[in-house]
Amino acid sequence: MHPLKNKLFGILVLFVLAVQPLTAWAQNDSNGEDTERLLRRNWSLFLEYFKTHDYKAAKKAGWKIMELDPARFNTFHVKMIDLYDSLATAAATPEEKTSIADTLLLIFDNAITTFPDRKAEFSLLKGYQIERQFTDRDMDAIAAYEEGLHSDYANADMYYLMRLALLYSKSPEMKAKAIQVLQAILLREPNNETAQNLLKSLMENPEEYLGVLRDAYYADSENVTKLYELANGFYELVQQYDSAAVYFEKLTKISPDVKNYWQRYGASLLFLENYKLASDAYRKVTELDPESKEAWMNLARSVLQENKFSDARTYAEKASALDPSWGAPHMVVANAYEMAISRCVEGTRGGWANMKVIDKMVYLLAQTEYSRAAQDPQVEAQARERSRALSTLTPSAEDLFVNKIPKGKPYTINKDCYGWINRSVTP
Repeated sequence: MHPLKNKLFGILVLFVLAVQPLTAWAQNDSNGEDTERLLRRNWSLFLEYFKTHDYKAAKKAGWKIMELDPARFNTFHVKMIDLYDSLATAAATPEEKTSIADTLLLIFDNAITTFPDRKAEFSLLKGYQIERQFTDRDMDAIAAYEEGLHSDYANADMYYLMRLALLYSKSPEMKAKAIQVLQAILLREPNNETAQNLLKSLMENPEEYLGVLRDAYYADSENVTKLYELANGFYELVQQYDSAAVYFEKLTKISPDVKNYWQRYGASLLFLENYKLASDAYRKVTELDPESKEAWMNLARSVLQENKFSDARTYAEKASALDPSWGAPHMVVANAYEMAISRCVEGTRGGWANMKVIDKMVYLLAQTEYSRAAQDPQVEAQARERSRALSTLTPSAEDLFVNKIPKGKPYTINKDCYGWINRSVTP
């Protein structure tokens, strides 16, 4: 070959080698741009079709996103789950519903693989959907819930915790697990009636189970959860309030800022008629949660049993201020007036034969409180019955005439045994 041709050929080879990587890079970059463009286009279509409930078209765009890059959009899987949930709900036949539901579970598995940091979230949703879409896959639902909860019952979502307890309770072999979960629920929500009733239904022999709780606590006496389970067992399962009070008191000393401990401690003391300590316990609850109407009502009821009528009225009115439609606080105030009359007539006057018109005026005041309480359907019947019972004890026309009390004008009750009342009533 001619020397000049050799030189030109060499330059051409070098040029080709230099250009090839640039060309490949340009092609790869173009493919990346195409993928991103396709993703955005299908995401836009998916959202639009999803919003207009065109699930067939939305499904097509969704599976294209699944093929390209399912991790690209954080809310993609949740929307796909909602889409297939809607399709399963609208399925024309059981076979179609099952087929759609099976696909739904595949979406969950993809979501868990794509977002491992959200595994708990998707596992819990998966458990719920298994329950919702299938009638014979309780064990699969249990496995999904267990995967999502990781036995962290103290911080778990209460809804899923209850779902797991209900599933456990269906199987005799899992009764112990159901009891464990229900105890965890009651640790956080002592007044959860669903959990309470389910727990009782699982207890064939409460005394025997209580022995298990006692052994578990004394084997690990530093374990606060086991102490609570034992205290609550005495309270809920066998109603041994003296033992319950002992263990709840221990809990209040270990964790004095936990409202539920003080609530159960106070309730146990009320059953034991230890009103002084019960009042102290409920007073602590109001300090921890001053916006709780139940806390103020419990305090009102406990101090009323101590014959602290003025305090009972004060605390009941605090509860009423938090919920003006609640009738129970008015019942407590009326009870306080009635108990004050009994104490005055029997203790100060020497008997009912020495009853005065002012005592009858207090009965009239109590009657007005019962009338207010009757506005609440929950206590209406009780309030009206009690109001009728007082009708023969309120001032008659003769009482008003003899005592020179004008009818239709406010009468202030602020003397004799009733200086603390300082309220007016109109006869």
